[in-house]
Amino acid sequence: MSTLILFVLLLLLLDALVSAAEAAIFSVPLHRAKFLADKYRLGKILLPLKESMERPITTLIALSNFITILGSVMTGIIADRVFGEEWVGAFAAVLTFLVMVFGEIAPKRLGERYAEHIALAAAPAVLALSGIFTPITWLIQKITRPFLGSVPKTTSEEEIAFLAGVAEREGAIEHEENRLIQTIFRFNDITAADIMTPKPLVDFIDGNRTVAELAEVVKTAKHSRLPVYESDVNNIVGMVHQRNLLIALANGEVDQPVKNFAWDAMIVPESRPIDDLLKDMREKRAQLAVVISDYGNVVGVVGIEDIIEELVGEIIDEKDVAPELIKRVSKNEIVVHGQTRIAYINQFFNTEIKSKKSVNGLLLEKFGEIPALGASFEAGGVRFHVEVVGPRTIDRVRIIKNIEKVV
Repeated sequence: MSTLILFVLLLLLLDALVSAAEAAIFSVPLHRAKFLADKYRLGKILLPLKESMERPITTLIALSNFITILGSVMTGIIADRVFGEEWVGAFAAVLTFLVMVFGEIAPKRLGERYAEHIALAAAPAVLALSGIFTPITWLIQKITRPFLGSVPKTTSEEEIAFLAGVAEREGAIEHEENRLIQTIFRFNDITAADIMTPKPLVDFIDGNRTVAELAEVVKTAKHSRLPVYESDVNNIVGMVHQRNLLIALANGEVDQPVKNFAWDAMIVPESRPIDDLLKDMREKRAQLAVVISDYGNVVGVVGIEDIIEELVGEIIDEKDVAPELIKRVSKNEIVVHGQTRIAYINQFFNTEIKSKKSVNGLLLEKFGEIPALGASFEAGGVRFHVEVVGPRTIDRVRIIKNIEKVV
C-alpha cells in the first residue's frame, strides 16, 4: 500500500514539475527573457530556450506524456496487486482526476502566475533534458513540421497596438502614450497628400519680381518659407525665407529679384509616406517641401511641423488662429475664419471630424477648389456653410452641429 502511495505521489510531483516549467517558459515574453539575461546568470540560460521554443517545448510535452503513460501503467500493475483486478478501474478514475488537477491544471496556473521565477529555476534542467531527448524531439519535429507550416512572428504590430490599448484601460500607461503608439504604427500609411497645406492656401512668389514688388505678400505670408517659381507655379525653382526678404527690405535691396535670395527647394511626390518623408527632410535639413502630383503639378506644401503634429497632436504657433477668435453664435452654432484648425471645431462641439487640416483645407479637399459663396457640406455630424470668400482663401464659415436645423 505504501509503495502505491509513494509511486502516485512521485508521478504527480514529476508531472507537476514538468507542467509548471512548460507553462512558465511559455509565459515569459521574449523581451522579458532578454532583460533577465542581462540581469541574472540563469537568465542567460533561459534566453536561448525562448529564442528557439520548439525544441524545449517539444521536450517538455513529450516528457509529460511519457511520465503520465508510464506512471499510469506502473500504478495500474501495483494497484492490481494491492486491491485486486476489480478495483483497478475505480483506482484509474481517481488517478486520472489527481493527475489532471495536481499534475496539470494547478501547476500550469502556478507556472503562469510566477512565470519568471519558475522559468529561471527550471531553465538549467530544461536545457539538459533538451540535450538528452534530442533524438526523440528531432523525430517528433520532423513528423509534425509539415502540419505546422512556417513559424509565425513572435510579436506583430497588431499585438503591440492591442496591448497598448489594454495597458491604457488598466492604467499602466496614459492615454497620450497609447495614442502615440497607435500613431507610430499608422505612420507609414499616411502620405504627404494627407497632411499637406493645399496649393490654393500657399503663398507662391514669382522669382523674377523684386523684393519691393512683393513686400506686402512677404509681410502677410502664412508660412515663413515661401516657394519661388518662374513663369508658372508648377515650375518651382527654389525656396526663400520670409526673414531674408524682410532683411533685404530693411537694407534697401528692394530692386533685387526674389530668386537671388532663394535656395534649392525640396520636391516630394504626394504619395510619399510621411515616415520616409521625415527621414528625407532630416537628411536634407529641409523644413518645408513642395508636394507634386503624379503628373508633376504642384499640389501643396508640407512641413516638418505637419509631420510632428501627426505624432503629438496640434502644435499651435503665432500664425495659427487661436480658439478665442472663434465666435459662438449659440450652443450648436459657431462662426470661424477659414484658417481655424479642425481640432478646435472638435473641441467646441465634442465631435470627431477626421481631418488634421484647417477649415480651408477641409473645404478645398471636399470641393477641389475655393468654394463659391453659399456652398455647404456635412462632415462628422456638422454642416459647414461658406459665408465670405476672399481671392485666395475662405474668410468666414458658419458651422452648425445639429444638421437637422440647417435650412
